Amino acid sequence: MTRTVKPPLKSSGEGLGALLTYLPNYGVVICKNCRFAVQPSAFSSHLQNHHILRSERRCILDQLSSLHLRPPERVGVPASDSRRIADLPVLFGFRCSAPDCNYACTSTKRMCQHWSEVHNEPNSKAIKYREARLQTFFRGNKIRYFEVEGPKDVQCGMRKESQLATRESSVPSLGDLAEEVFRGIQAPCLDHQSLLYMHHYIRHSSLFLNRGNESTAFWADAIVLEAYRHPFLMYGLLCISAIDKARWTTDSTTERGKHLQASASYCAGAISGYRAAVANPTRDNSTALIACSRLLGQQEVVRDLMKSQDAKHDFTIEDVIEHLVLLRGCIDLMIQLQSTLPPDSPFRLPDKVKSGLKQIEDNDNALMTLNPGCVPADTWLILTMLEAKLKAVGLLPECEVLMIRRAIKLLACAVSHAYGAKEDDYDWAGWNAVEGWLRSPVVSDEILPAMRGFRPAALVVFASWVMLLLKRIEVGYHWMTGLSVWFVRVAINVARNPEVEVLVREIYKFD
Repeated sequence: MTRTVKPPLKSSGEGLGALLTYLPNYGVVICKNCRFAVQPSAFSSHLQNHHILRSERRCILDQLSSLHLRPPERVGVPASDSRRIADLPVLFGFRCSAPDCNYACTSTKRMCQHWSEVHNEPNSKAIKYREARLQTFFRGNKIRYFEVEGPKDVQCGMRKESQLATRESSVPSLGDLAEEVFRGIQAPCLDHQSLLYMHHYIRHSSLFLNRGNESTAFWADAIVLEAYRHPFLMYGLLCISAIDKARWTTDSTTERGKHLQASASYCAGAISGYRAAVANPTRDNSTALIACSRLLGQQEVVRDLMKSQDAKHDFTIEDVIEHLVLLRGCIDLMIQLQSTLPPDSPFRLPDKVKSGLKQIEDNDNALMTLNPGCVPADTWLILTMLEAKLKAVGLLPECEVLMIRRAIKLLACAVSHAYGAKEDDYDWAGWNAVEGWLRSPVVSDEILPAMRGFRPAALVVFASWVMLLLKRIEVGYHWMTGLSVWFVRVAINVARNPEVEVLVREIYKFD
């Protein structure tokens, strides 16, 4: 049973009667425009966000105060075979198949964590779950997913590891980078050709992989020594070297093809060993795992950047999201393996880096703050005016306003972090800003699904993240050259809306 909270009889506002819905069975009030339940402590600010006049807000708040409402942690959920709640979105997700466990989530990474922490099962190959339709009353740090419309034709049982990385980042996700592309390719022996690629890696490829506390010597020397002890990492080094040579071979199609084929073969060897090792991370193999994850993700970037030079190749938004998932997966793995890394490992994240990431990813505020003073005025103006520009050209429907507002505020937080760093921390801060934004639930649970749905406002916000943050670190990271341009072009193409292209080109002077 639902009950609509009506506006005051003499209200001058429009549509207030349809704004809020009370669900007495659960003790929550849902905003129909935003499509989530509003916490009682946030009623006033939420109504203000909808531009409800103060006098009208008071009347509505008086009505809300008479309702029997529950705090988020005490709100019950419907039975799993119940019909969906009309005013809440339905999300694709997963439900744990362990006996008497109702845990549900939208990320396979989180399902792996759940099984490790709750069911004491760290092996991702052994976990059991099934696909499910999910809803949640609240967002942000109060998210609690529940299943609706029960299991129909979905089979419960063991889930192959190769399926774990298709939608969200997870520790073993890189093991499925090219399940189809590399099917049937056998890892080669380490022969004379491999020695030539190793020579190229040490002399050239390794010089452009470092970030943060890592030095070029770390990648050229220490990682090579690690590779002698862990064959999967050796294949990873040869894979990145071969595709590096393919990238810079422009005068011979045949020669470039040979390098691409070699890279694919080495990648198959790296993936096979990586899958086995990531299921049992130890102090001995943690450095090799992190290095290999970055190498495999990077070769995938280069491979697609090379394909993008072919005008006939048509990319989809899933191609872009795959790279976002891989980028997030690399930092997720690094964070998860911190306790197993040697004390002197350059992969150990300083406390200020971990706190910087958490500060960004936990930001869930729709209120725009003032420029902290470190961000260029023109950049801050872009952020403060972005919502208004989206509305002005008809790209932002009312039901998406809060999501976009929160995403822009999150972006502003990340930009402030990137620009506010001291010179010695510039590199770390740039990566923090890029990865912290990706790790936020606002992005993973709302913006990415909206991008998959080709929602124009979400695509413009994504393009803003690319132009304001990703492009800054691309300048100093050789392997990503051209990535920001490619990302934005794909976003514009899939939007199929001339207003998106005009707006992005106007704001960012994108050619």
